Parts: sequence; structure tokens; C-alpha cells
Amino acid sequence: MTREESLEPAGETSDVDANPAARVANPRLAHIVLSTAFIENHEPAQVQAYIDALVAAQEQAHSTSEDDLADGLRDRLDAAGVILPDESYRNLARQVHDSAGLAVSSDSGEVLYGDPHLAQPTHEPDVRGTDDPEDPDRPVYS
Repeated sequence: MTREESLEPAGETSDVDANPAARVANPRLAHIVLSTAFIENHEPAQVQAYIDALVAAQEQAHSTSEDDLADGLRDRLDAAGVILPDESYRNLARQVHDSAGLAVSSDSGEVLYGDPHLAQPTHEPDVRGTDDPEDPDRPVYS
């Protein structure tokens, strides 16, 4: 495709033409991370209801709108006694709507729902010796 072919009628390059990867990008996993404070401030049944609401929303995500997902999340969470700011329902719905799946974990790295390989220890780099920024033998200029 030549530059002239990629121009829109107004003579501007579209976002997809400017970023060819946008054309082929696969949906990503929606990875929701719950803070320790959130987990500690809610009963275990409420945390589970939160996870269940996200799972239900993800299962419906490709057949409904983001607004309907947000409304469904609000209904489920209200019924469980979990009250969130209005923007949180919209943000969660947006994250889940076009995702390829769902994972929920705590900020300490424990996977509460989804692929157990997403656990933090799996992704923590194995730092040894002078790779560690705090190592006294690491050169200052690094």
C-alpha cells in the first residue's frame, strides 16, 4: 500500500495505517487486581461475589454493550453489598468487554480467579548479584 492509498478522503492517515499492529492486535486478557485494602474491608463472600460478577460480565461481554455490562455489574454487586464509585462499573465493563478472558488477583500476586500461571512468582525476574540495583558491586553508571 502506498502512502497515497493509505490516505483518508481528507488526506489524513488513519490510526490503523499509522499503526499497522492495530489491524492485527489480538484481544488481551482482562487482569483485574484487587488491593489488599479492598479484600480486608469486605467479607470473603463479598470478594467472591465481586469475582463472580466479573466472571458473569466476561461471559456476556461479546453479546452485549459496555453500558449493559456496567448495569449488570452494579446489580450483582449491589445485591452482594459491594458498593463502588459509578466510574468503577464503567471501567470494569470497558476492561472486560473486549477481552479474551479474565483473571483476578490480589496485589500480593495471589491468583483468585483464572490461570494460576499468572501468579506473581511466575513473573518475578530472578535477580542475582550485580543485576540487583541495590548490590554494592553494581557499577554506578548502569
